Amino acid sequence: MKKTTIFAMLLVLAGSSLLCSKPADVKPQKVYRIVYEVKSDGWYATQAKLWKKEIEKNPQNAKAWQNYYNAVRYGRFEETINTKSKQEKLQQIIDDMEKGIPGTYEYYFLRQWNSGDIADISYAKKAYNLDPDRPDVYYNFISHYMINGDKENAAKFYKKLYQSGDIVPWLLDYNYNTLMSAAENAILLTNGDNDTYPAEMLQFAKDIRRDVTVLNISMSPVESYLQSKLKPKGIEIDIKALKQSSKKGNSNGFSKSVFIRELCREISEKYPDYPIYFALTVYENHYAPLKKDLYNVGLAFQYSTNRIDNIALLKKNIGEKFRLDYINNEWYLEDAPSMTFMPRMNLNYLSGVMMLAEHYKMSGEIDDARNLKELALVIARQSGNEKVIAKIEEKDI
Repeated sequence: MKKTTIFAMLLVLAGSSLLCSKPADVKPQKVYRIVYEVKSDGWYATQAKLWKKEIEKNPQNAKAWQNYYNAVRYGRFEETINTKSKQEKLQQIIDDMEKGIPGTYEYYFLRQWNSGDIADISYAKKAYNLDPDRPDVYYNFISHYMINGDKENAAKFYKKLYQSGDIVPWLLDYNYNTLMSAAENAILLTNGDNDTYPAEMLQFAKDIRRDVTVLNISMSPVESYLQSKLKPKGIEIDIKALKQSSKKGNSNGFSKSVFIRELCREISEKYPDYPIYFALTVYENHYAPLKKDLYNVGLAFQYSTNRIDNIALLKKNIGEKFRLDYINNEWYLEDAPSMTFMPRMNLNYLSGVMMLAEHYKMSGEIDDARNLKELALVIARQSGNEKVIAKIEEKDI
């Protein structure tokens, strides 16, 4: 892959348990969804016990039920979320909620979310009817409408999501820079909540980079979703054939990474006017088969079987297009739960920034090189990653 290997990319999607927490207080604490805040496995285990005690005191405490569900869901998330035992435990909580808090927003919302069903959103509708101003459920509507190609209704909820302020400004800046990393009429493959919803919200609510097609990898094998994304660009793909070919040679059946590889290759060969990008937040296993043909151009990898001058693209994107002020100055939101995510997500800037700094040094543009090194140090220091800080400091720039 055409990128520096000194700095490990820290991919951000709900599920990581890298942050350490202080011991929990005696009183239970609010358990946020992990797209907002990540705590240690021990913290979630403690909160699950504390919130369960609150439920035992008052089985009609809807707030306690939601926090208890979240704590159980996020404990050892990556290891267990797809296991039968975790799924059974979460379903049991939903069944118990039906007895304790039937007819509440929390029950309907969590039942919808726990089901993972975006085809039937009847419970999301019930939650919305009870409280249309709570943004939690907007994401269910957005996914449902996007997967069915109903962009008009998806836009309606993206505008409501923007007005709610549920997605914090720094995450919008980050996704703005991701969109700006892509060329005109690009296809941008994304990973999950933090690199799909904010990017599309900028498009639908603020009319920013509507030319870029944001394609969520998890949803991409769904034919209606993929067709609705590609059809406006005039791209015709035999998705069933593509999915079938993705099973060949795979003992476990369908392989999403193979599907993505074949999809990218077919679009690149048949429709070269639509460049393909992977957001840096995408898990590496999704683009591993294409790794040698990926070029870092800022906050995205550009896919190209022909060599490209990614240094020139880094200069244009980082130097002219990116919004970077938020890295040094994020007003009012210092204590927001999502701020624990920002330093880790921003580590994705480092590879491109340091590549460009080294280029400027070799070109004799020392001031520009040093300014970029200082930016890299700010990002690294905010993360608290001593190894990354040391590697940047030792660079002779």
